[in-house]
Order: sequence, then structure tokens, then C-alpha cells
Amino acid sequence: MDVQDPVKSITDVAKTAKEVLPQTTNQTDGALATLVGWFNNVVLYPVKKANITYRYKLECFEDDLYNQASQIPDECQHQPNLMIAGPTLEALKYTYDEDKLRELYIKLLTSSMDSRKDTVVHPSYVQIIQQMNSLDAVLFRFLAAQPGNIKAINPNVKIKGTNKVYVNAMPEWYIIWDQTIDVFQLSASLVRLSKLGLVELMFDRTAETDGYEGLESSLQLLDILHMYQKLHPNQELELSAMHSVLYVNDYGKQFAKTCL
Repeated sequence: MDVQDPVKSITDVAKTAKEVLPQTTNQTDGALATLVGWFNNVVLYPVKKANITYRYKLECFEDDLYNQASQIPDECQHQPNLMIAGPTLEALKYTYDEDKLRELYIKLLTSSMDSRKDTVVHPSYVQIIQQMNSLDAVLFRFLAAQPGNIKAINPNVKIKGTNKVYVNAMPEWYIIWDQTIDVFQLSASLVRLSKLGLVELMFDRTAETDGYEGLESSLQLLDILHMYQKLHPNQELELSAMHSVLYVNDYGKQFAKTCL
């Protein structure tokens, strides 16, 4: 099976974009117009051909892009990095209807046009967003807004007076966040963000001693404990938890500056 050459693919993107709006590609406004033209004539082409709400998608993309770009001072604007613009527009084809991911992509596009962010913009961010879902995006936005270490626990349902625990009864990681989110989905999202290199999960590392009581008394976790107590009435069960921390690392901070 042939492996697509990424350099050739990026070149093709540039060629296609310039064919769409050749008269404007050397101007700042033309850079935006080229991106919109490429999105319309290449990314949305299958949708356009099928006559399925493509005009709405194009208008939303254009509005979002211009709104973000309007915040860049004129003296800081430059042509977008093609290594970012090409793959980002291609990725939008598959995730455009996911609002939270679309926001990340569009912010990445406009950051690549802002000279103030040249030192933090990186092509690998495209692949990071591609591996996210909407929950990951929303959770990372929350984590990136927190200063320093974030308290977390690794909870278990434990048989009191022993070292025995019920495996998989509790999520691997737990932080206080949106109480409507399933705790296992929250834990999985934290692990994904760690695997993507944005967040460090520090097991058995405490951030001072205060503040863990709220985690251990979480109603979400206590509901799980009570369920197990009902299932095993002859056992004295309790919630036990290892105190840990997590934090957004330098790579994650640069991703946040670029994409949030």
C-alpha cells in the first residue's frame, strides 16, 4: 500500500488554495480568503456536492475565522504556517460539527498567523486535537485555567481492616469538576490528556495536605460506595484513597496559549 508523502500533501493543499483565490494569496486579508476558499472548494466539496447544509458550515467557519483573526494587531499578522493550515483544514472535514474541537482548530489556524505566537505554535498540535473528543477539549480548558498543581485522588472501595479492595469499583483518577460527568469518563479523559503529553499525572504526590477532604467526600464516589455496601451487606466497606496531584506541563501550556 502506498504511503502518502506529507510534504507532497501539504504542497497540494497550497496549490489548491492558490488556484481558488490566486489574486489574494500574497495579502493578509488574502490569507484568510484563501483559507475560506480552500475550505469551501476542497474540504466542503463532498457536502456541497450532496447539497447538505454546506452554506451554513461555510458561513460559520468564515465568521469564526475572521472574528479570531480580527484580534491580531495588523503589525503581527502574517501568512499562516502551511504545515499547520493544510492538515488543520483537512482535519476539520471530519470534526466540523463538533463545536469544541472546531474552536481548537480555528484558534490554531489564527495563532499560526500571529507573529506573537510563533514560538509556541507547533505542527504537532493538529494531531493532538485529532485524538481528542469534546470531553477532552472541555476538560483541558478547565485544567489549563487552574494555577499550579491540581489535587486528585485514586479512590478504592476497601474492605475495612484489610488490604483488599474491589477492582474496577472506582475510577483510577478523580478530581472535583463537573458533577454531571460520569466519573469513569472523567478518569479516562485525564489519562488520555496525559497520554497526549499535555498533562502530568503524579501518583502518590500531594499538594499540601488540605483540600483532599472534599475529594474523599464527593457524592459521586459515595454513591458508588453505597451501591457496593448494598451488594455486600455482610462486609464492612469504606472508601479509601491515595492522595495525588496533576498539572498542565510546559507543552500543555504552549498548546493552551495556541489553541484556547
